[in-house]
Amino acid sequence: MYEKILVPLDGSQAAEIPLPYAIEIAARLGAEIVLISVHQLAVAGMGQVYQSYLKHTAVQVQDQLKQWGAKEGVPVRYEVLSGKPAIEILRFAGENGVRLIAMSNRGASSQGPWLLGNIAAKVLRAANSPVLLVRTPPTEAALQRKSLVKRILVPLDGSRVGEAAVPCTVTLARVFGAELVLFHVVEQLPEPAVSRIYRLGSEMSLEINKRRRELATAYLNGTARSLEKQGLKVATAMTTWTESTADQIIDYAEANAIDLIGMSTHGRSGVGRWVFGSVTDKVLHAGSLPVLVVRPGKEPYPA
Repeated sequence: MYEKILVPLDGSQAAEIPLPYAIEIAARLGAEIVLISVHQLAVAGMGQVYQSYLKHTAVQVQDQLKQWGAKEGVPVRYEVLSGKPAIEILRFAGENGVRLIAMSNRGASSQGPWLLGNIAAKVLRAANSPVLLVRTPPTEAALQRKSLVKRILVPLDGSRVGEAAVPCTVTLARVFGAELVLFHVVEQLPEPAVSRIYRLGSEMSLEINKRRRELATAYLNGTARSLEKQGLKVATAMTTWTESTADQIIDYAEANAIDLIGMSTHGRSGVGRWVFGSVTDKVLHAGSLPVLVVRPGKEPYPA
């Protein structure tokens, strides 16, 4: 469970974009929110500037927690760190039992130190905790109804490592009262290519592709049933691979009222199509929705 949520801030409005998500999760779970800033400038008084900013922000967060229905006593604390931002964020998370890092892909400016590809990317690649990367603010309608996430898309590739994000997204689905949509892209070679490579006839090629679709359907339905037994609302969706799995994930999300995407950094053998730097990386860069990124190989958090 997400008992402690870390939100790195740099004093800009852009870096504060993830705060509503952290606030809703904390309000529903009674989780602690920890705000941190990391300064690397050897300027006298800079630490005090960050301290004042975080203190003011913590008061605002505490007020907003009440508006979101949090019980009395939900903790909000803050700390100013000094050093290299990515290193300090990861160190603090590891030493303080952080279970979720919620951060923006950018900060003071679009070319600033929090730009995705710099600080956020380093955290995404190395964090043991799941990372919720938020690119754009939630809609005013979602803020007004006090419910930011109604549908969560979970892309799966059929591998165990590709399922690493499932326990964490299940937890978020319960927190938000959201529907999980399990999404799979079926790889099917064009009929001429199948026939040429394997010297198979057209009927055999069609049979192979049909079998792949059947296996994919069985996999999705079986995974959905196991989650439904846990009391979750689950849907499935499947499409055929074309040129870009990442584009298909993004296109589906945009066309089907998805509010958040939960993905593993790896899939299959760990070095295949779903490795970070490929599909997940493209979704992070090209999409506009919040993405929960989970590294395989770590003990899953209880749902």
